Amino acid sequence: MHEIGFDFPGQTEFFASWAGIENFAMCLTGGQITVALVTAHVPLREVRSLLSEEEIARVGGLLTHFLRRRGLRIPRIAVAGYNPHAGEGGDLGREEIEIISPAIDLLKARFGALAEFSGPHSPDTVFCRSVAGEFDGVLCMYHDQGLIPLKLHAFDRGVNVTLGLPFVRTSPDHGTAFEIAGKGVARPESTIHAVALAVELARAREID
Repeated sequence: MHEIGFDFPGQTEFFASWAGIENFAMCLTGGQITVALVTAHVPLREVRSLLSEEEIARVGGLLTHFLRRRGLRIPRIAVAGYNPHAGEGGDLGREEIEIISPAIDLLKARFGALAEFSGPHSPDTVFCRSVAGEFDGVLCMYHDQGLIPLKLHAFDRGVNVTLGLPFVRTSPDHGTAFEIAGKGVARPESTIHAVALAVELARAREID
């Protein structure tokens, strides 16, 4: 599609542009893991320059409203760190101290009546804790930080949701897999879950 002029890195950005929406985010949910991404379809080397207190708080707000729409009155949202072990107190990077912790304070100030925010959590353990039921959602700093654990945990149940749109948009959490088209080996589970979630969201209203 890019070869014929599709000038978007992914469907998240396309639908947001089509709807004229600037406040949007990429979210994936499956099994016991729900993630929202502060940065999505950008090269890893650019992630650091795109992180800011305001951007983290913006996406955290969208995740809050999504989880509440799914029936969680006060969702528990874990904010993942950026560096290994969430920076080890600054020894492995200062992003947690200079950006992410202030962003969590901003989230608490803006949405503290609607959700519980904690972190920055070490990225290598926060998803284990989510699967164990400690968190309802994880706010991730970049694409693979959120998608690798989700797909390991619930590849056949994962659903991609675009947050912030004026309409419901869901899709499977995987690509088109042209290489297996027509071979009778494709599995429908993720698509079925995407349809089911779309129906749920179309019927739902954010809990009071």
